[in-house]
Parts: sequence; structure tokens; C-alpha cells
Amino acid sequence: MDKTYVLGFIPPISGVESEFNTFRLGSAYTKRLKEGDQVFLMNEKEKAVFGRAVVVSIENAPLNELCVMHGSKNHTQIGQEAITAPERLFHLLTRIYGPHIAKPDKKATAIYLRRIE
Repeated sequence: MDKTYVLGFIPPISGVESEFNTFRLGSAYTKRLKEGDQVFLMNEKEKAVFGRAVVVSIENAPLNELCVMHGSKNHTQIGQEAITAPERLFHLLTRIYGPHIAKPDKKATAIYLRRIE
């Protein structure tokens, strides 16, 4: 039986139309997901699914490198000035996870998604 994965998003949820990426700390999603998989998108506060997307690509690297390479395409940064996206994204992740967890050299995963529903 195939597994169905759900990716949670913390409100306010933005930038999840069309194609975007989401960052997850650690490497677990590189083992769980592969290109072409479909995932449900869930509002973490309401615990309600709000859409579905297909995995376009996945990249795993230290957090600071991912922020530089993929920060401007992150759903929280779409529509904002691209040049400062890496710094803003790293600051946001530090606020969410805490500075003791979201360290620059911490392995993280950028999951590129294309919304299908």
C-alpha cells in the first residue's frame, strides 16, 4: 500500500499557489518523498487540508546554503525582494524552530512543489 504524505504549513499561509518550495529541517523527507509524488497541504493550526501538490524536486544541504540557493522561491518569500530572501527566510526559520535548532550548518531539505488542487 502506498503512503499518502501531508505537509503542514503554519499560518499565515502564503505563496502556495502555482510552484513554490518549502523548507524542512533534517533529511527525513529525502527518504520519504520522490519526484512525482503527490502530497496534501495542511493548515497546522486548523489541522485541515487545503490543497494538493506534486513534488517537483527535492534538495538536501546545510540550511544556510539552501537559503541562498532556494530562498527566493520559498512560499514565504514569493512576491518579496529576492536579494534579501535568504536572510529573511533564515530569520523566520530561526523564530519557528529556535536558534539552538535552526543553525546555519544544520541539514535541511528544500521541497519544490507544484499545486494541483
